[in-house]
Amino acid sequence: MPVEACTAPAQACAEAIRRAAGRIPPLWPLSRFVAVNPFAGLSEMPFEEACRLLQRNAGAAPLASPSAFKRHFEAGRIGVADLAESSDAAWPVGRLLAAIEAPQAASGAVPGTFAAQLDRRLGERKWERLVCEEVSKHCAAYFDENQTTWASPWKGLGLYEAWRQASRFDRNPEVAGLRGFRAWVERLPAGHEACIEACLQRLAAPGTEPADLLHRQLISVFGWACYAQHRVHDDRLRGLENPLLAELLAVRLAYDVSLLDAFGGDPGEPASEGAAPEAVPTAALVRWQRAYEAGYQRDLARRLAEAEPACGAGAPEFQAVFCIDVRSERIRRHLEASAPGCETVGFAGFFGFAVDHFDAATGVRSARCPVLLASGCATTDAPEGDQGADAAQARDQARAWKAFQNSTASCFTFVESAGLAFAVGLARLGRRRPAPLCRASPPRLADAGGSRAATLAAQAEFALRHMGLVGRLGRLVLLCGHGSQSANNPHASSLDCGACGGHSGDVNARLAAAALNDPEVRRLLGGRGIDIPRETWFVAGVHNTTTDDVELLDLAGVPGSHAGHVAALRVALARAARACRGERARGLGLGPDDEEGMRLRASDVSQVRPEWGLANNAAMVVGPRSRTRGLDLEGRVFLHDYDERQDPGGSVLELILRAPVIVASWINLQYYASTVDPGLYGSGNKTLHNVTGGVGVLEGNAGDLRPGLPLQSVHDGTRFVHELRRLSVFVEAQPSALDAVMARQPAVRALFENEWAHLFALRGDGCLRYRPGRGWEPA
Repeated sequence: MPVEACTAPAQACAEAIRRAAGRIPPLWPLSRFVAVNPFAGLSEMPFEEACRLLQRNAGAAPLASPSAFKRHFEAGRIGVADLAESSDAAWPVGRLLAAIEAPQAASGAVPGTFAAQLDRRLGERKWERLVCEEVSKHCAAYFDENQTTWASPWKGLGLYEAWRQASRFDRNPEVAGLRGFRAWVERLPAGHEACIEACLQRLAAPGTEPADLLHRQLISVFGWACYAQHRVHDDRLRGLENPLLAELLAVRLAYDVSLLDAFGGDPGEPASEGAAPEAVPTAALVRWQRAYEAGYQRDLARRLAEAEPACGAGAPEFQAVFCIDVRSERIRRHLEASAPGCETVGFAGFFGFAVDHFDAATGVRSARCPVLLASGCATTDAPEGDQGADAAQARDQARAWKAFQNSTASCFTFVESAGLAFAVGLARLGRRRPAPLCRASPPRLADAGGSRAATLAAQAEFALRHMGLVGRLGRLVLLCGHGSQSANNPHASSLDCGACGGHSGDVNARLAAAALNDPEVRRLLGGRGIDIPRETWFVAGVHNTTTDDVELLDLAGVPGSHAGHVAALRVALARAARACRGERARGLGLGPDDEEGMRLRASDVSQVRPEWGLANNAAMVVGPRSRTRGLDLEGRVFLHDYDERQDPGGSVLELILRAPVIVASWINLQYYASTVDPGLYGSGNKTLHNVTGGVGVLEGNAGDLRPGLPLQSVHDGTRFVHELRRLSVFVEAQPSALDAVMARQPAVRALFENEWAHLFALRGDGCLRYRPGRGWEPA
């Protein structure tokens, strides 16, 4: 039966589309794969409500299983006091304990799509898989970023129209048993809005919530929906409207209606519209989740409260500014132990220099700043019109290597099937060193849009004021970005600096150091009330988080008067790196002195875990380093320096809460989601990955685009290494100042009021906790 024009009000349909699309998070491509909150579209509702919605539409709430909570309780990781703190009148401690002791009933049918309902009726898993593979095939061709040698002739059209045109020649659905599919597609409305309206009328039974129905459709192709949302998000930042996600929704709906026409049935029968009763209610599991987090929060609050408060000491002999990344916690702690006269500072790893950088080695331009920000200026490795033979050769080699990595021959599945025939080639590749972490030449402004010095001075002022270094600079200041090194790793950018847009932080660190050493920039800063002492010199560096080596850059211009300081810094960094490697070795299955084994991970094409990245992150501390100096935080805590005495108006605090804290919560929730439900939110087993379209990966040779982290990023082969804890944010500031920021920033308020993260205020020798709906209480 042909799809006809819908008589339902277009406005109601448009609202349902808006609500359903808003629940989908963005997914950035592999070239700049940065952490994203998989629940970003649900953050305006309480965590518990979002869990119920996902239980209803995805078939599972993002919560650990009752058996997992029972194990934590029996092992003492959850105590009765933790349960008491998390309980309420509806769910007292006794009822919570009884809930996880009850026999676990088998899960019933999940809501899903009509294709899934048809599979249940026929007793086979065929149509849902076929539809997903067909949608994925068309999306891979449409979104392809020059991975294939044959481009789709319909890429210039919208996604929905491109699919309609391609489907006229695609016999695959008919071969699978969907008779007359091509002729059926010919009769579809020409516009995607009309198609959605028509399909919604056919699929929605009385009483169905349209937004839920559309949300289920998008969840069935979740990876490609997330990628389309990224394109929509990027265009929105430029003031453009992009209908991609709605067009994808139209395509997915069309397949369901074609199946309904071909096989008949009632799209509104109970199994399709409501999941079976939960074995343990979501409300109970949410309270168990709070209890699991409580013990860690209580211990960390006590340790932080017992730390010495901030003091008014002068500037140290030398300072080192690191990214707030949890991997920086280890190197900072060991550096301070190696050089007691050193002060380390935590700040977002782009160092306030938001740039759009042209990479001469790859010929690619990319934003080196948080995805929440727009770049402020353009930089380049070399003049774009005259890169020289060496740069051109390096670019060609990099492209050839990248092409190999994205080809079938480089994936783990090819090597497994080829066996010994590929052994010699694989051995040669295993010895191939990855490209150097840092480029040979420092970046330079490509177009300052006016005065070069004025452009740099504006960014330098922002950096110094927000780092809290105004008026207290030492003789030598290291700006240390970070990057990761691995081979045969499509998700390599997920291990780089998120504050630099999923790239190494060397570009930003080098530009910042050069700007802050520039006499003209310093003169302009003086006019803005910032005097950099003549004896202060800035040095750029990059922390290789795979090996923990720190490389100092652009040292040719260091004055002779600072040579001794640089030499001392090198020695201290080497000691700190050695201590870091020893600390990390056990978690990587290496001996504490196996430094060569640590370094070989960076160049081994068969290595599925070059490093653990940000796994097991659990908290963030915003305050002076004196709060955390000397504490072993196990590489689990984001550290952002902040001194409320230097921020009387609260503007710096507001920026930290609405940017770095939000980003840290995104990272935390990405690891949380990839662990709690790797099937939906993760990207699966990386040994089965195939790069598709140059934008993402499939697990195997078909199926949906896989979002999130590879299983090997959160699992060691035996157990999950990432613990399911939402981020706990500890801020040394007055509760009234935090309240004021939440009043002005709805996204910040939603983060804590809706319990996507937890907020604590450090005051003197005590700690207060923000309780949603109740305000501040003793922690």
